Amino acid sequence: MTSAPTLDLRYTAETTLRVSDDTELYYEIQGDEGPHLTLINNFFIIAPMWRNFTAELAKRNRVLTYDLRNQGASTVCQDMNWDDHVEDLKLLLDGLGIERTHLLGTSASGFIARDFAARYPERVDGLILTGPSCAPSDGIRRRATERACINSLELGGTKALWDHLYSVVFSEAAMREMGAAGYLGLRSAFTAIHPPGPMLTNLKCATQVTDGPELLAAVKQPTLLLLGDKDEMWNEQLGAEAGRLIEDCEVEWMHDVGHLPYMEDGDGFQARVQRFLDSLAARDAAVAPQTGEVPDPAAGPAAEAAAPGAAAVAAAAGDDDEPLIAALCALLREVVADRADLPETGLADTELNTIGLESWAFTMLLTRIEEELSVEWDMDVPTDVFESLRSIADHLRAHHNPTLPTTSQESAQ
Repeated sequence: MTSAPTLDLRYTAETTLRVSDDTELYYEIQGDEGPHLTLINNFFIIAPMWRNFTAELAKRNRVLTYDLRNQGASTVCQDMNWDDHVEDLKLLLDGLGIERTHLLGTSASGFIARDFAARYPERVDGLILTGPSCAPSDGIRRRATERACINSLELGGTKALWDHLYSVVFSEAAMREMGAAGYLGLRSAFTAIHPPGPMLTNLKCATQVTDGPELLAAVKQPTLLLLGDKDEMWNEQLGAEAGRLIEDCEVEWMHDVGHLPYMEDGDGFQARVQRFLDSLAARDAAVAPQTGEVPDPAAGPAAEAAAPGAAAVAAAAGDDDEPLIAALCALLREVVADRADLPETGLADTELNTIGLESWAFTMLLTRIEEELSVEWDMDVPTDVFESLRSIADHLRAHHNPTLPTTSQESAQ
């Protein structure tokens, strides 16, 4: 059984910048040296998510991520238009003293990157469009997709929207690899971090965007168009046309990934972005060699962090005497071993959404339950099953036949 992805979505900083009288934007900066690289959220991710896909980039660049209005830790604004997103980016860069930056847009935020680069060309050194929604067309598919997303959200809430997005965003290979644990974990994170009202405002705001090949042709900065070959929004013909319209454009396809390449192949995504940044640095060095050394594009990534240790299979002291619940408590304590604030007793009845389990650790917990208890999640598990470890135990007893882990003492007997 393959492991589901684990995403750290925690807000680890309290950094905000007031960009207008009624709007503050949350931001994070990773990396201490190198050129600025600003990553713009699409409507379905938050700034902390980028940490999972930018660790290598932050070693050689100063990586800025931020939450848009109506997103994450930024201000909720019901009365806004699309242009506000573009101007917010300018005001954020102004406030942080960043005169020039590379911009990366993904999905709908490709429009923010496109429009900002055209409006403020002197502020943008290079443009990276990763699975952007701004294809060289009249936008009929994009608008239909947006209407469908809005309808899903209005009629069924964030869970219905997640079901709608899941098969559109991810490749078939990714869905198979993630399995039910990945689906459920990402669904839990998605519904936890995206209140329906603010998300609906942003989705409706996106219907104001103007499409057209001439708008891509207005981009004059060096551009990397990074596409997944399983992205239903793009094909070879559209990729070639976009490469022709943008006068200084490199089109690169990532194999067997969908609309969000960074989520399906984070290492490949970072390597391609860094290679593009290195190529621009080499251009600058050729024009003005006195500016310094060109970064080495062959520098390899650092070794991955060590994986978590083996599960504690004995009953966690003070949690519960019932073996299944004790095993679940032990798995949870393993998954969040760095948390000092877990209750010493009563963990089984603690609401998981009060201890961060609606985000990064939830998927790992589900995966460890599959591995240690020999069960397999299905994608139709109701959300209320995951309210607490006790409710999970009740579900496992009713619908599965969990195999309890054997302690070393039992093995000796």
